[in-house]
Amino acid sequence: MSISGSCTEDEGADHICTLHSAAAAPGTDASLAFEEIPLVDLLVLQDLESQLAQPAVARKFALDYIEIWDQRYLNLTNAISGQDRTNALDAAISLKIGSAMVGGLRLARLAEDVEAIIRSGCWDKGKSMLALIADLGHETVAQLRQSYLPAGHSAE
Repeated sequence: MSISGSCTEDEGADHICTLHSAAAAPGTDASLAFEEIPLVDLLVLQDLESQLAQPAVARKFALDYIEIWDQRYLNLTNAISGQDRTNALDAAISLKIGSAMVGGLRLARLAEDVEAIIRSGCWDKGKSMLALIADLGHETVAQLRQSYLPAGHSAE
């Protein structure tokens, strides 16, 4: 995945914003194409269960991730739309780390790209990625519900 375009920084100087998604999400091969990165890697959650020695705690973590997805996305959208660098970085990093911890590796990779876009001041490019983030976030949440959480568990 490559993202490029012309952007204007706060100082008004034009520069080219080109980002190549070379840095992989944790646990992935950097040479994988974006589409080849697992939507949800259940091995990440199984590892979390082992580390915590309590599968119920890992499941609660995944459920919490699902419950705050909408708020996390809204925070990112508002910060990017308002060109609020501090809050946009906070939201992108939160999305990246939280997604990686529940095995949402493709969304973690996308959040990493958005973080780089925010750092470069390419607000238009960040705005243009919000629909993709929303779609991928909903897919990740649905996959977690379907493949990880036992029947009867709901975030609603």
